[in-house]
Amino acid sequence: MTALSRRTLKHGGAAAVALVVMIAGLLAGIGWLYVLRGLHWLDVGPRISDALPLLQLASFDAQPLLRVLAAWVLAGAICGVALSQVAPRRRVAPAFVVALVMLLLAAQESYAATRNLSFSATVFSHAPGLGPPLEAIAFALGCWLPRPIDRRHGPRSGRRSLVSVFTGFDDRGVGGGERGDTGQHDRDRQPVAQARRRTRA
Repeated sequence: MTALSRRTLKHGGAAAVALVVMIAGLLAGIGWLYVLRGLHWLDVGPRISDALPLLQLASFDAQPLLRVLAAWVLAGAICGVALSQVAPRRRVAPAFVVALVMLLLAAQESYAATRNLSFSATVFSHAPGLGPPLEAIAFALGCWLPRPIDRRHGPRSGRRSLVSVFTGFDDRGVGGGERGDTGQHDRDRQPVAQARRRTRA
């Protein structure tokens, strides 16, 4: 296997893993929105149609703006943490495109199913509500929030905290600096000891 084919296989595998993570994040967003709806939390703002397209038959697909934003930003942030090795600017666009396509297809399929229409007849003829594009934007924003893992200073032992993932500050070395700087302190004392020996001589 050539180096080019190995590189292609590696990038293809990474893209497939990222796609699976994003789809899982979309399912999490739908789940969070169902949970917040069941708890009657964050019922603030205008109703966004097609926010929960699976509830079109019961006319409960429209959800309040704040609830929609909270659920999808949270889902995007979880997805961003899972993809924290990728730079934020490199994961925003794919997250938005995948979310927009999947949510639009779900909205169109739900519209067709609730009215006993064929999917092919409605996918390009029916204009969906504001829910799918707004949810895609919120999901991409949440995916952008976590900072990437910083490996410029070499590997560090220990696990990063969730705060460090969001802020970009690597706190794995906090509390162990005294031990890590012992070699540097020894090197700093060597010139002083040499100067004292010369003075005594």
